[in-house]
Amino acid sequence: MDQIIPEEGMGVTLGIGSDRYPATIVEVNEKKTRLVVRMDKYKPAPDYDYYSNQKYEFEENENGTQCAFSLRKNGKWSEVGSSRNSGFYISFRGRDAYQDPGF
Repeated sequence: MDQIIPEEGMGVTLGIGSDRYPATIVEVNEKKTRLVVRMDKYKPAPDYDYYSNQKYEFEENENGTQCAFSLRKNGKWSEVGSSRNSGFYISFRGRDAYQDPGF
């Protein structure tokens, strides 16, 4: 699988456990080994249902919380300041949101 190269403005998804949150990359260092993301705003889409159809509309948020990620030697991105198995994970497959109704 090819490694995705992060770019400023790219929509991403941050996850913790089974929950997912939309974000936007706002900064990438020159070596493409560290990036900063900003949490986006999101709201239920018209056909949203919490239990069976969690669809959302996304909007960038200039005041959203920011967090940094670094590319580790194993080729995986991890939240800066977290251990390998804690903190947010990042997906570069676009924005998504989901809250696990089991909690």
